[in-house]
Parts: sequence; structure tokens; C-alpha cells
Amino acid sequence: MHNKLINIIISNTRNAKLRYKILAGLLFVFIIWVIAIQFETYKYPDKEEIDKRLNYLERVVNEPLDNKSEIMQLKYESYEFMLFSYAYTAYAATNIATRDTLYRQRAIYLIKECIDKALDRNIYSPYKVDEALINSDSIPNFSVLYLGHLNLMMGCYRLLSEDNTFNSLNDKISASLFRRYNETEFLNLESYSSAIWIPDNTVALASLKLHGSNTNSGYESVCYKWVEYAKKNYIDEETGVLYSTVSSMSEKAEEEPRGSMLGWSIMFIYQFDKNFAIELYNNYKEHFSHEYFIFILFKERSSIRGTADIDSGPIILGYSIPANEFALGGAVIAEDYKTARKLERLINFGARKICKNNEIRYKLRLINMNISPMAEALVLYSLTLTEWVVN
Repeated sequence: MHNKLINIIISNTRNAKLRYKILAGLLFVFIIWVIAIQFETYKYPDKEEIDKRLNYLERVVNEPLDNKSEIMQLKYESYEFMLFSYAYTAYAATNIATRDTLYRQRAIYLIKECIDKALDRNIYSPYKVDEALINSDSIPNFSVLYLGHLNLMMGCYRLLSEDNTFNSLNDKISASLFRRYNETEFLNLESYSSAIWIPDNTVALASLKLHGSNTNSGYESVCYKWVEYAKKNYIDEETGVLYSTVSSMSEKAEEEPRGSMLGWSIMFIYQFDKNFAIELYNNYKEHFSHEYFIFILFKERSSIRGTADIDSGPIILGYSIPANEFALGGAVIAEDYKTARKLERLINFGARKICKNNEIRYKLRLINMNISPMAEALVLYSLTLTEWVVN
């Protein structure tokens, strides 16, 4: 009996030592893994990934705009998401075709379809745009949000294609925006009645830069005036980044800098002032981000948590989804490739990547919110962000 007890004790001791060795080995492997991935950097997507991402976007863009359409389903979150799905798909296709001419014809077809859908009543009616838009000799003072994206998509089409289908409308909208910017005292136009968002204006300004490059119109001059004015009037002294909104009654900045607005602005400012965009990104990273081992997280606000809204989506411990997704594009243009990789990792952690039928799409893990296919278009645009016209 005594010998049996001793044997049991010896056996248990050996088993305990074995477990400790296994745990120590696993811990060692984990530490090596953590150290190794610290050195991982962003890489431009390979052809297989690009094709699968485009396959998904092409399918949904080509769907009829009826209640079965994935893009029409987005109206239950926000009707803006429908326009953004088409717009960012067009911008992503432009990035890809700019870097690889083998994608040019595919991009041209996709961008044209995005423009056609953006000219559908289902997309433009929320912005109080009437059907006379296409046939009018001059463009009324419609929402800069809608006109900016439509005009930039048409500029992208014109950049890649010799087809002149949209040239007249592109010229008229560009002339209207250029006139309106020069007539306003503070170089910003309304997205909605009495509501001015800086990010929406950066899209319209990027469209004027592209129009100037495509046609030698000279409209890009207003972009440089805007940058000079913004640096003097719309930069937060504490963080060195742009405010989010501007009072429609004065030149005063209103809402504090926000990640969901700032990252958006940076990606479009990049198309007309690369250095300013990178400067803003660097300040954004310094004042809005925190590193957590293999991740980096960007806050919606630099110090105030604030409440969530349609722009930020859910805010968790001060962090929002758009603040981090848009930061990915900024990291890519600033060649901050370690940060870009950490943000990629964060996106893949927060959203399940679904590879099916030769397509790539996402589904949020922890939040019940439908943002596909806008999310897929945004991620592809950010991953491939490219300077369309050399500044």
C-alpha cells in the first residue's frame, strides 16, 4: 500500500512537470509569435485578393435597384450608405486601374455602372436633387455631398476612359462647384440645409482637382485656396487636425475633430495636397491612437468620449469603427506600413472575412449592424489608395 502511494505521487509529479513544460513551450511559442508579428507590414493586395474583392462588388453593383438589392438594404441604416457603396467602389476601381493597366477595362465598366446607379432616383432623391439635373444648362445649388461624389466618380471615369458619355455633366457640375466655392466667404458648401461637413467638401474639391487635370479647366486652383484657408481657420490647435463641421452662418468651426470625419477627409485631401494629408494623418495618429500589442486603435475623439451617431456608429471605450477603417487609408498614403498592418489585423478581428463563390465580403462579429457592401468598398479603397494625379 505504501509503495503504491509513492508510485502515485511520483506519477503525478511527472505529469505536473510535463504539463508545466508544455505550458512553458506554448508560452514561448506565443511570445515568439507576438514578437514576429510586430515586424509585419502592410503589403498591397495580390491579384487573387483584388479579383475576389472586385467580384463581390461587381455583383452587387450590377443588381437592379429594388428591395432585393444588397445596396438598397443599406437604406435601413442610412441612405447615404447607398451612395457611398457606389462611390467607394468606383474609387477603389480607379486605384487598382491606375496601378495596373490590365484592370483598366474592368474598372471602366464598373465605374460606369456605379455612375448610372448614382443617377437613379433611389440614390439622389434624399438629397433633394430633381430630375432636371442631367438636362439643365447650369446646375442648381444641390448638396455638395451628392454632387461631390457624383462628380468625382465621373472624373475617375474620364481619367480612364475615352468615352464622353458623362463629360457634359461632369463639366457642368465642376463649373457649378467652382463658382459656388469662389462665391462663399469661407470656401465650404452645405451638405444639407444649414449643415456643412468638411469631409464632404474634401470629396468635391478632389473632383475639381481631377477635372482640372482631365480638361485643363484650372478649377483645381480652388483646392489650393481651400488648403490655405483651412490651415488658418479649421485646424484644432491642441491636436493639429481638422475640425468636423463649419457654421453655415459664419466661418467658425463648430464640431470638434472626430476620427470618422478626419480619416475620411485625409483620404481625399491626398488627391489634391499630398503633404497636407500626410501631416494630418501624423497628427491624427499622435493624438487619437493607442497601441495594444498586435493592434492599434484610433479614437472617435481625442479626449471626449461623446455619444454615438450615424457617422461614428457604436462607440466602445471611445473607439469607433469608422475612425479605424479610415485610418487605414491614411496609414497607406503616409507609408506607415506597420500601422496599416495593425489596422488590417484589427479589421479582420472585428469582422469575419467570408470567402465564398470566388468573392470576399465581411460580416461584423460583435455588432448587429449591416454595412455591406459599403464596408467592402471602403476597405478595398483604403488598401489600394493611390495618387490618381501627381500633385
